Amino acid sequence: MLDQVYTKPRLCKSKDGVWYVHFSYRGKLKKFKKGINYIKNLKEREVIGNALANKLHNKLKDGWNPFIEEPNQFQESLHIVNALTYALGEKKETLATKSYSSYNITLKFIIKSIKSLGLEYLKIEEVKRVHIRSILKRAKEQNKWTNKARNKHLGQLAAIMSELIECDYIEYNPCHKIRPLPVEESNANRTSTDNEHILIKIELENNHPEFSRFIETLYHTGIRPKEILSIKLKMINIELREIILPPVITKSGTKQRNVIINDYMLKMFLDLKLDAYPDDFYLFGSFRKSGCGNIGKFIDFIPGPTKIKRDTATKRWYKIVKKGLGIDVNMYSYKHKGGDDKIINGVDLDSIRHQYGHSKKRMTEHYVKQIKGVYKKDLIENSPRF
Repeated sequence: MLDQVYTKPRLCKSKDGVWYVHFSYRGKLKKFKKGINYIKNLKEREVIGNALANKLHNKLKDGWNPFIEEPNQFQESLHIVNALTYALGEKKETLATKSYSSYNITLKFIIKSIKSLGLEYLKIEEVKRVHIRSILKRAKEQNKWTNKARNKHLGQLAAIMSELIECDYIEYNPCHKIRPLPVEESNANRTSTDNEHILIKIELENNHPEFSRFIETLYHTGIRPKEILSIKLKMINIELREIILPPVITKSGTKQRNVIINDYMLKMFLDLKLDAYPDDFYLFGSFRKSGCGNIGKFIDFIPGPTKIKRDTATKRWYKIVKKGLGIDVNMYSYKHKGGDDKIINGVDLDSIRHQYGHSKKRMTEHYVKQIKGVYKKDLIENSPRF
């Protein structure tokens, strides 16, 4: 008899907050969640959970064996808000903490827009591009986004939606082929002019040599300032001429990044005699200790046991360059300038892409502002005769 083979599936509201549908089949316990815990509204979660229990019960009556289940055979349809919340939960493990926070902010904006349009009960498989455009338009109006901000949130929403394809909730991404809005080129991270660079270089080398080495590292490696301040001496391999950044300090948080040490960087490291320090010292650290002030001479951005905050570097740059020299360029622009100057000196774009840790060439082109000028010069000087 079938009723002796299995027990009736029931929704369990566990005290630890994890709900699931459970039943026994031939004496073995089987549990199904199918994303119901990503539904924040408990009444709606209960409705979806009971619907799942009924669906599983009907399949059992038809002779289904849950231990040879086909993948995603009982994927329950979700409303758009619940589906997006579920998708971000799935994506979280692939994101760095800062990136997840950014995605989560995007989702909050999008959910607010969805609800203001009365679309919260739209099933995720019924979402079309026209819905996404309307949602983005309303969110842009509600939050007074610039075109650039709107494009950023569109990109992150598209990435969240892609998770739903992987989970078989949707067959295509409705965010795809929605055109980004035009954006005026920002001057926020403009690179220094040749004359400005000479003034900055002279000031840093003569009066702030330790900080100068930090900026030079930013320029040569393309490593983000926060990541540079996390580099420990054990991550530097002089023989291989590589700085090995573990996933825990990279932007992605999931991939190791190997950065090449060029001749200028090699000379800097050799001059610093890094092998005289413990391996767990930071490349650009200090000897300050919390509550104890500075031990010895007040100096930082040197090999030391104490990590320097990112904000310390920004404030130091502001004091020396922006206020001291009156040059309005951001410290981060030296990452861009390093890329620009490499292109001008003939370094291949793919080499820079690898050095900067970019997965796609167009990401590197975003940083390397000189690339258009180099392409133009190449066409002018190297086009063939008719």
